[in-house]
Amino acid sequence: MFSKGLRPLGRAFLSASCIIPLVGCACVPDYPETLLSDPVVLKHPSVVAAFEQLQRNLSSLYTNTTRDGLSIAVVHASSATPAFTFNNGTLKNNETSLQSADSNIVTSDSIFRIISVSKNIAMTSALVVENLLKNTTGSSGINLDSPVRLLLPNFRLPEKDWNDGGSEITLRMLASHTAGITRECYSTGFDMIMNTDKAYTSTIGAEWARASVEMVIETLAGTNLMFAPGHRAAYSNAGVALFGAAVATHYNKVTAANLSWSQIATQKIFDPLSMTHSFFGTIPQDLVPRISVPGSENWANLIVGTGYDPAAGMWSSSADLAKYLYNVWLQPNPTLITPFQRRQVLKPAYSFPDGRQQVGPGWEIILYTLSTSLDASVTNSTKTYNIFGKSGDGGGWHSWVDVIPNLGYGIVVLSQQAGQTSYTSIPVTQIRNAIHDILVPAFSEALARRMEERFGGTYAHAQDTGLTVDQVPNPAPNASTYARLEVQNQVLYLRELVVNGTSALEAVDRLSWAADAKPRYFSTPDGVALEPAEGAGETAQFGEGTQVWRIMIPGLEICDWFDFDGYKDEKRWPLSKIVLVERDGSTQLYYPPFDVVIKRT
Repeated sequence: MFSKGLRPLGRAFLSASCIIPLVGCACVPDYPETLLSDPVVLKHPSVVAAFEQLQRNLSSLYTNTTRDGLSIAVVHASSATPAFTFNNGTLKNNETSLQSADSNIVTSDSIFRIISVSKNIAMTSALVVENLLKNTTGSSGINLDSPVRLLLPNFRLPEKDWNDGGSEITLRMLASHTAGITRECYSTGFDMIMNTDKAYTSTIGAEWARASVEMVIETLAGTNLMFAPGHRAAYSNAGVALFGAAVATHYNKVTAANLSWSQIATQKIFDPLSMTHSFFGTIPQDLVPRISVPGSENWANLIVGTGYDPAAGMWSSSADLAKYLYNVWLQPNPTLITPFQRRQVLKPAYSFPDGRQQVGPGWEIILYTLSTSLDASVTNSTKTYNIFGKSGDGGGWHSWVDVIPNLGYGIVVLSQQAGQTSYTSIPVTQIRNAIHDILVPAFSEALARRMEERFGGTYAHAQDTGLTVDQVPNPAPNASTYARLEVQNQVLYLRELVVNGTSALEAVDRLSWAADAKPRYFSTPDGVALEPAEGAGETAQFGEGTQVWRIMIPGLEICDWFDFDGYKDEKRWPLSKIVLVERDGSTQLYYPPFDVVIKRT
């Protein structure tokens, strides 16, 4: 996998076997959101060991193997401070006399060109503007599903494409590369007969540098689409440049401002999040000492034009991007955007035929399938996680930002090439994949253990709440009213729920029994699997510390997305849901249909 001369990084770094097509996977529910930001997860031995392994493996790269600059951060939903960082390599490869000096070593505040990671910031800018305008004017007039023509009146396409859906191209399509917009807004002018005008770093960089907003719009007006809008996906810098122009034009119209897109991103994203080492355009003089300079042909002195700033113009550090991942994409209540907005963009917009890749607004999505079984005799016990990422490559730099929302962590990987022939360059995408090969199983195991600690066990000491009629004597005999919860293969199971000697799970089954058929979907020896149910209304009904769960038929190969909410009690509480409330140092199980509260022993 790695180039000759690079020392092995260990078994976990060499294996990407977890990334496999989505076939034969059983239904393993997500972890509840209340677990994802639990700081105790970081103290679990599996996570501690994973960070130690990362440190060893990454350090081994710098034992006479590479001089590339590398800056890595692992961010957890529990804290804005990265849970793990790694920095090494030469910062400025054009200052050979300082290569041994401490001032020329990469740190978490070193600034790299992050190239196409800028596109993720562009997508976020639309969400931020939507939220800002809604809060200040009462109506934003913009969201990811807004047609571009309504935000950017001078947007045009050739007539046939315009009439074939081009007029309905939305911001979401542009951000997810499904609009059909050509990759660039310029042509290299390559002459196949004369063999002229090569696509070198210097020539492509120069094209980016001269791309203005007006040039992007004008060029696209005379350029045919690659495919019908929404029909396929193909990478497009020009599409994201158009995205930024639409956001800025709409913001300026509503606010009577005159800001470029990069100024909006700086004022509305970088400044509130204290991203002091992030910028577009000319390098600020006070940040020059922090700027990384690749040793090979590079774009260290290139100023990207305002038209292409949303697509590739951003500089940043791993410390700044860690703040961005935490505040916007990982912490329980995001900064700058709403939870609803976050949920809407952490979704795929298009799935590729290979079954392994998807694309969403601002994201390149990989499906990562992990075995959850600790028992070799158990088959098809797997869980698939979506890794929402964005990469950037060009001009001597390589970068990745990733979040795995259902595991509560994200990573930043920034690198630059030293360009020294006696050393091997770091394969950044493989490093990124290998980091997840270590972290995904570690966080999965830690979350499963923490779920067991917080919710598993025997529940007794039942009480009747008195909301309906007396169902449970006070105090209730533990032998007649109890519950038992266990975690197995990263799934929380309700094995038993007995009230006054009667199985509540059988009571649900009995609703579908007929004289000639008495199926048992829920009252089985295994009980039921529990899936987080996080509706705001249901959660608020029981107050702080509440986690509502939906009961599921366990062991299904395909997730059962049907529900039994049609079965409700007289107070409209669904029979298919139980509630766990953590409060005052104890955990209680509520089952409203039987008006019972059972305390964990």
